[in-house]
Amino acid sequence: MSLETIYYVGQTVAVVAILVSLVFVGVQIRQNTKATRAASHHAITDSFNAINSIIGTIPEAARIWRLGLECLANLNVDEQMSFAFVSLAYMRIFETLYYQKHIGMMEAQLFEAERRSIAWIAQNAGFRDWWKSNEISLSDEYRAYVDEIILEAERASG
Repeated sequence: MSLETIYYVGQTVAVVAILVSLVFVGVQIRQNTKATRAASHHAITDSFNAINSIIGTIPEAARIWRLGLECLANLNVDEQMSFAFVSLAYMRIFETLYYQKHIGMMEAQLFEAERRSIAWIAQNAGFRDWWKSNEISLSDEYRAYVDEIILEAERASG
């Protein structure tokens, strides 16, 4: 076997090895992306569940949430503050979902399920009043998105 033949065989083996490596890296990146998306969605679900657990297990928190959703005037000043912080916590979590969807880290069907939650909350007059009076900590782009959801809810409720 000549040196030239050995050279060409070596080059062919190297090219094949590089191609196999690239395929392997591609598979690993795909698996990592799926795992990252799953972990991210799990973390967001845990955030929602933490709030829901408080509302679901502490009767006073449930009362404040229920009355606040109906109408902010149902609450005293301290209760309005509690309602405001729970609402802000929810909306910050929703904002995270919103941006994850827009950067391609959230599956569309999962986002749509959570969007229905925003729409349900937006149907409540107390939340809408809180939303209009609290323009803090949320991006303008996200606020415009939620404003559209609120308009849809207001149209639906007549």
